[in-house]
Amino acid sequence: MEIALRPVGVIKTRFTDEEVRKALNGVLGIVEVYEEYKEGLEGIDGFSHIILITYLHKVTEERKKVLKVRHKRLVMHGFKLEELPEVGVFCTDSPHRPTPIGITIAKLIKREGRFLHVENLDLFDGTPVLDIKPYTPDRVISDKELRFPEWFTKLYNEVKSRTKEGKPAIQR
Repeated sequence: MEIALRPVGVIKTRFTDEEVRKALNGVLGIVEVYEEYKEGLEGIDGFSHIILITYLHKVTEERKKVLKVRHKRLVMHGFKLEELPEVGVFCTDSPHRPTPIGITIAKLIKREGRFLHVENLDLFDGTPVLDIKPYTPDRVISDKELRFPEWFTKLYNEVKSRTKEGKPAIQR
């Protein structure tokens, strides 16, 4: 089966791809919703966060074949690549995956017509936006319900101990 999707908009940001990659808390940007979909934004004002479903258009055909990865972003915190666990791509947010769909929760700063000003973007300029959803309370999972594999918990705690703010770098 093959699926064809049509974007409803595009990401606009002044930051380079490398700056986006290195930004632990994302960057500022704008979601430009195409004219024919602007009515779909009615009522979005007032939400603090939105969920952006995107197509990671810069993932190469070769990288779509990658099924095991390491959390390479953690090298910025002094980890050596070889000390990071290699895990299946479906256990990570790596863009290298068979179907490079991205999901980002962005803070909605303001709306100007069909333009949504956001922060916390981990998306490159020109990334196609496939859909936009509000971040609502029914999507929030309580800490009591969450559980993680041992390798993740160990890595998460190590990252937390190495970062200045005590916040882990595995945010997306």
